[in-house]
Amino acid sequence: MKKLKILFVHDHLFLGGAAKAALRMRKLCGDLGHETLSIHGDKAGMEQNPGHTIHGKPSFFDALREIPYGKLRRNQSQQARAMVRLHHFLKRNPQDLIWFQNIAGAEKWGWSCNWIREAAKYAPVTITMHDMFYLGVKESYVWDRPVYPTRFSGLEPRELEDLIRAKKLFVSAPSDWLRELAKSLYGIDAGKILVPLLPEQFAQIPKTKEAKEPTTYLVGADNLADERKNILPALRLIHESGLLQKTNSQVLCLGRNLPADLCSDRIISLGHVENPEAYRNLFDRVHFLFHPSLIDNFPLIIQDSLALGCPVVALDRGGVVESVRSGITGSLLPEMTRETLEKVFVENAKMSPESYGRLSQSCLDFAQTNYSEESLKPVYVNYLSGVCPN
Repeated sequence: MKKLKILFVHDHLFLGGAAKAALRMRKLCGDLGHETLSIHGDKAGMEQNPGHTIHGKPSFFDALREIPYGKLRRNQSQQARAMVRLHHFLKRNPQDLIWFQNIAGAEKWGWSCNWIREAAKYAPVTITMHDMFYLGVKESYVWDRPVYPTRFSGLEPRELEDLIRAKKLFVSAPSDWLRELAKSLYGIDAGKILVPLLPEQFAQIPKTKEAKEPTTYLVGADNLADERKNILPALRLIHESGLLQKTNSQVLCLGRNLPADLCSDRIISLGHVENPEAYRNLFDRVHFLFHPSLIDNFPLIIQDSLALGCPVVALDRGGVVESVRSGITGSLLPEMTRETLEKVFVENAKMSPESYGRLSQSCLDFAQTNYSEESLKPVYVNYLSGVCPN
């Protein structure tokens, strides 16, 4: 296919899994020979990923003029400035495709779903849903109540239908779970586009586990107290059951806000690990990733874990079931109870070194088959050919 100019639109450059996913997707498009650029809300870019910053922050004099305004009017002014700057950027920099990733984090700088409507005037737009935000739920995820149709990406139903029919708007997601949600709520036939892993993110050999060493688990989140992540309730259940002592296991906790009363010689706080090499080396110390999230789309920490040969224990919710396969890449818990946890923790503690080695190799094979750049290049070529056929 011809070389395309692809503009990636995502709120952050570094923060969060969606930002990392966007950069991996952008890199693969660049490796396919396309010219790529990013618009961010917080930073202009970095040497290997040149970008452009657009926001609606007021100038000094505008800020003085807006002091008497209420919060709503100031937000509206900020959105108007951001929209004008986007308009001028797109007018001066023609694109073949404008690829929206997560934008919710840039609402504080004046971004909004109205950007999608504006961008569609200049080039085909594709949206990749990394969470439930574009479904109109006004949050990244909803797990504790039913979800009903409102407005997809802020678009009226007729407007959405017209843009899709005119091939000005395309939608995709990394999980069938989120694709099916978009279909059931809005009748959208979303494509499936997975996030690639870089070659250096794969382990070369499977992990090992000695029979008498403690079974070590890793839990990770930016905020360990995040209610959706369900990490603290799971750790309390494990702690109160005495399961770690019974199975000679320990849990390493990556992230902030681990309560002091949970810390012990078997529940260990690591704080934040920012360095990519230190993050990879961390998996040398653990045998299983523990992911008790109540709902998720396509967690990069699971993808990273499998690529390093580390099996996953996860709650059977959302898109997680598409990468965690019981007996192949780990274990799925039907629910988070003392009984289900004990069953898996005991089985993992008793697992022979040979069985663990085979499970680790199975994780590596699964990640290589599904997430490597080489396996996903044909998928991206096919997807881009569909959204930019000329």
